[in-house]
Amino acid sequence: MKRRIKVGFASTDWSRSMLDDWGHPVPGGANWVRLLQNRPYMKAETVTGLLLHSPQKGFGVASWDKQSHYDCDIIVLQRLMFGKLIDKLDDRKKFGQVLINDVDDWYWGLHEENNAFKLTHPDHNKDENIDHYKNVIERCDGVVVSTPFLKERFETEFNCARVDMIENCVTMKDFTARYHKARRAKVGWVGSTSHRSGDLEILRGVLDAGTWRVHHSGHVNGAVHFADKVGMQRSKVSTSPMHHPQNYAKLSFQFDIGVAPLTDIPFNRAKSWIKAIEYAAAGVPMVMSDVSEYRRLVTDYGIGRLASTRQEWIDHLNELKDFPVRSAEAKANLEKLKALDVSVMASNWDKVVASYL
Repeated sequence: MKRRIKVGFASTDWSRSMLDDWGHPVPGGANWVRLLQNRPYMKAETVTGLLLHSPQKGFGVASWDKQSHYDCDIIVLQRLMFGKLIDKLDDRKKFGQVLINDVDDWYWGLHEENNAFKLTHPDHNKDENIDHYKNVIERCDGVVVSTPFLKERFETEFNCARVDMIENCVTMKDFTARYHKARRAKVGWVGSTSHRSGDLEILRGVLDAGTWRVHHSGHVNGAVHFADKVGMQRSKVSTSPMHHPQNYAKLSFQFDIGVAPLTDIPFNRAKSWIKAIEYAAAGVPMVMSDVSEYRRLVTDYGIGRLASTRQEWIDHLNELKDFPVRSAEAKANLEKLKALDVSVMASNWDKVVASYL
């Protein structure tokens, strides 16, 4: 009997502050969305954890059950930016291993306000930075990206052997769709204020233009308050903490209308539609900035509303105040979203990894 393909997911995107029910670090957003949520739906055998390297065995993955997996046919790297890794990459050829990079962000377009800018810039971090990241990516067997913008950039600006695109999806069954009532609607946003690029400031003069109840899910003590970003009094904005993946889908979306503001900069042009489809899975209709991926979500799937000006934001939000409009749009989005459910989309990972062997 032919052995199943074994894929190792090795990411650095793990929380340093939150643990799951078994005491293991919980995955960050990109790790979960891109890699881990797909695992149960893939035909390949999969393992996840941290990257290992042995001169005698090549690359492997250290799983959280303290097992070392050096028998992976393919290892998918995510956010491996270490300079010390570069000289080891040719070892994989001796062991017949395939290394692929999964890329969900255009780090070379980061805004200086984004906390990740200094963390990954060569002037601020000599050991782990985007120069090393580029060298790691170009020495691997291929790249998997999440958006057309990223695909075009890696095909034209990097010396990559191969670039594939696997779009982001959502595990619909994990979400509890919002039950809309004829009440004063609450507008909400989910995310960390410390990893923004001037995005939330788009909402200045929008959320305080009406009698909105406003909620921010993802508040972190010490980070800039969401109310300060959008130009509102803190007393008018309720908050709740960010939840790890075990509870994120059920507890983060406690509002009636979602907003997804993004400035039109290279970093954001690479960003996927994930926030919008999470809103849709939670039964929350949304208004989004008119940027490439949100535009594609509207054009290709008919999900969401686009706003380019302050007045367009206000007009869309006012239309969604109407209970029948809001409820009908939420139901329609849920039906259209089935095409982007993980049960449909995870097969793309199987197709890509199988094509390397």
